[in-house]
Amino acid sequence: MKPSINNDIFRLKKVIRDIKQYNKEWRYSDAFEKYVANLNICSGSLGLPNFEFENFHFSNTGKTINDIGYDSLLTHISILEDMLPHIIDDKVQGVRNNEEVKVQQNGKKVFIVHGRDKTALLEIEGILSRVGLEPVVLNRNVNSGLTLMEKFEKYSDVKYAVVLLTPDDIGALYEDAPLESLGYKFRARQNVIFELGFFYGKLGRSNVCCILKSTVEKPSDIDGIAYLSYQNSVEEIEYAVLRELKDAKMEFQLL
Repeated sequence: MKPSINNDIFRLKKVIRDIKQYNKEWRYSDAFEKYVANLNICSGSLGLPNFEFENFHFSNTGKTINDIGYDSLLTHISILEDMLPHIIDDKVQGVRNNEEVKVQQNGKKVFIVHGRDKTALLEIEGILSRVGLEPVVLNRNVNSGLTLMEKFEKYSDVKYAVVLLTPDDIGALYEDAPLESLGYKFRARQNVIFELGFFYGKLGRSNVCCILKSTVEKPSDIDGIAYLSYQNSVEEIEYAVLRELKDAKMEFQLL
């Protein structure tokens, strides 16, 4: 159950205990009206009925609760206690249903890590959308006042990720490529490499599809790790991408 539900149940049980354990000589009406107010707040939060004192529940002076009023309150409490287990079961089931829906929704989401190659991004989005999956592209979601890292963490709650390594930057080892050298190699953007490592750690390698344009230098750490390579268009490897998704138990429908 959610913490708020547990708190409501705890507060209700505490109020009931306080009422039952009231042991002063007189049942002062101001004390019991406070008890009932708290009882009704807790009951209302759980969808349970409220209790109200009637005029005949008070003594002639109105300063105390008579036996009829006290017995009526105890009867109401008894009914609440009978209903409470069913309420708890319903709340637990509701939470489970919500969690199952969230899992199902997230099970359709595929985070796309990309660089500056917008064509490759649109192509992989099309492949995913055509089979009923939901591509998640970070810069197309609202910021909601979050920092970039907070936003990334929020939208990375997915089951699978596709990482596009496209020729966006150039670089080389310093000793192999002095400034006057022309021997630089194409590399993916630094944020793409960072996010690739993030998703390998978060989802496991079996839930990350690394797509590499043939002209891009592979990061040394992924030597030996399976990746999909294409020449000009991501659509060249559409079947291979879908096979990776199927192996990862992603649910999709071929049209």
